[in-house]
Amino acid sequence: MGKRYRIFPLAALFLFLLTSCGKEVTEIPGDAIEITLSGTEAFCTDPSVYIEKEKITLTAHGTYVVSGVWEDGQISAECVDAGEIELILNNAEISNDDGACIVFRQAQAAEITIADGSVNRLSDGAVYTFENPLDDEPDAALFSKTDLVISGNGTLVIDGNYKNGITSKDGLKIDGGTIEINSADHGIKGKDNLIINGGELKINALGDGIKSTNEESELVGYVEINGGSVNILSDDEGVQAVTTITVNGGSLTVDSTNNGIRCGGELSINGGSVNVDADDTPIDVQDVIVGEGAAFTVLGFPYGK
Repeated sequence: MGKRYRIFPLAALFLFLLTSCGKEVTEIPGDAIEITLSGTEAFCTDPSVYIEKEKITLTAHGTYVVSGVWEDGQISAECVDAGEIELILNNAEISNDDGACIVFRQAQAAEITIADGSVNRLSDGAVYTFENPLDDEPDAALFSKTDLVISGNGTLVIDGNYKNGITSKDGLKIDGGTIEINSADHGIKGKDNLIINGGELKINALGDGIKSTNEESELVGYVEINGGSVNILSDDEGVQAVTTITVNGGSLTVDSTNNGIRCGGELSINGGSVNVDADDTPIDVQDVIVGEGAAFTVLGFPYGK
């Protein structure tokens, strides 16, 4: 199917605006379970938190708040009961020399909340040690096997030295926060989908900037941006999706060595602004739709002009 350029009235495109607002945390809940990190040690008095030498295991759903510096360790959510695990990062710095920093291995749903005004950092090792040599995951400093939501008004800096900065094996939604990622491979990967509703994202990736990878049906494998700002510098593709890429609002800036934006289906820019610069093909999609109120610039020129 050839590429086409079409303009639709903005009013007709409101039907496509699907926004999902996550909760904004302005203060830490009084019933949150506190975990304190200090050098090579971690402290918590709640029985749902099991602390080993280099691993903290969360065994029950609930809200946990993490603060302090951990020089070499991992937080692992392994919740056997039903419910969501929320992890509030409140000036937390976690490094792990041979694995991921935060892993949601088992939970009904997972949320990372970046506490207001806090500055947090995750830094994984360049080489992971797996118990089973056949394992290939986790593959990111922040990794989830379930749907993951990231929200808040603080700052989260991620150094993905092994592969990816953030990976979700289900859906991934970002509602807020200032998130800075430097990754040895992909910046952010959501398998079923990647939905960005807000926040300020700055991604420097040696692989793809942001992507969604599920090939099982046309209902998954998509990237959707509804708000916030996304700035991508990538050595491979800037934005990549199996099915569709949709921008309903916010801003997207891509500077990539390979393709700027690539998907197997349609690129729809219904609102906001998109600016793409790429050394290879800037736009590699089946179809392009640009709404009347949207701004779309490719290689410094308005698209289609």
